[in-house]
Amino acid sequence: MRRTNGVFSRGERRLALYAAIVVVAITALTLLTGGLFAPPAGTAGRAGYGFADLPGVMDARPLGQA
Repeated sequence: MRRTNGVFSRGERRLALYAAIVVVAITALTLLTGGLFAPPAGTAGRAGYGFADLPGVMDARPLGQA
């Protein structure tokens, strides 16, 4: 009885397994070292340091809702 479906070769399945292992390893390292590095941009990133909050930004509304 055949154990494969004939779609992927043994080498392709092995390559997919290695790729999955690499993805899991990178994800684990990213989660473990996540607290060591600050995000490069965004509200919590270093790009926002040194700038004061703009007054009235929390009260801003779209132009159509006056």
